Amino acid sequence: MAAKAHKLDKVVKPSWAARVLCIDHSDLPKLDRPWTKGDVRELRDSNPAWLTEARQRYATRRQQESETRMAELAAEFARLGYDEPDQGTLDQAMHYIDGARTHLMIATDCSETEADRAAWRVWPKSMAAEDADHENQLNRGVSETGWRS
Repeated sequence: MAAKAHKLDKVVKPSWAARVLCIDHSDLPKLDRPWTKGDVRELRDSNPAWLTEARQRYATRRQQESETRMAELAAEFARLGYDEPDQGTLDQAMHYIDGARTHLMIATDCSETEADRAAWRVWPKSMAAEDADHENQLNRGVSETGWRS
């Protein structure tokens, strides 16, 4: 038990404490001493009303930032010349979308996850069909590489 208590006495950066508590750094209370892992655990366990409110503000802000970023990336598809609607066979559409996603990642340095989310905004029908097709293949026992398992 003494080792566990010692571990909770470890000093942590306020930014780490805020990240673990899922709040903005500015919402973290100021202490008259450095933050410790024990302070963070105590707050997590007690879950005071201000912490719940701070988490909601943080989640709302992060969601808004994410939506703004996805709108920017979706607009970037059009700027790069990828403004064709869902069309053709699923294979044709996915070939077009894969090329667009790759170009977007190169042009904007966005992550693959961000490019996928932006593609969902621009081509929801094709992306949903691709997900359904992929799920069907997995259910039939076809692996990611195309080999039957």
